[in-house]
Amino acid sequence: MKRITAMVLACAISALSLQGCYGKMALTRKVYALNGSVHDKFVRSLVTWAFIIVPVYGVSALVDFVLFNTIEFWSGKNPVAQGEKDFKFASGDASYRVHAQKSGDRVNYQISYFEGSTYRNTLSLDWDLKTGSSTGILSGDGARTEFFAARNKDGIIVTKREGGNSQHPVLVAQYR
Repeated sequence: MKRITAMVLACAISALSLQGCYGKMALTRKVYALNGSVHDKFVRSLVTWAFIIVPVYGVSALVDFVLFNTIEFWSGKNPVAQGEKDFKFASGDASYRVHAQKSGDRVNYQISYFEGSTYRNTLSLDWDLKTGSSTGILSGDGARTEFFAARNKDGIIVTKREGGNSQHPVLVAQYR
């Protein structure tokens, strides 16, 4: 009887302490982003099924809700979401959603562009703070363009590659 009373009391305390604790769900978002980083749609589909069968999504959501979001609720900081920032910018009918994430010497930006409520494209920028080089991928409407910026002895060179990897990079700009 004492064991049942203790369990009911623990559940009641947990339920009361977790009210309104939605949080960033940062771990679940990172698992989802890992799956989304697979470029081939067939392999991404297989990864999705694997993450469902081996309950990766379920476990990450449970750990997020029970542990990390509770920490965020009480401390105001989510330990998994450290170094992340989300913000929006709008000008006229155009709006941008930006997700910035810093990890060590790298910063990654995901910038989604909308006209009204219609999604147009996403620019993903990966910037190495030590070397100053960066890679950008603009994707949307079935097109994909890769941009590369790197330092050399003459300054900074920006090149681009459109479509598949078979095309050679084209010089876009050179800064001295």
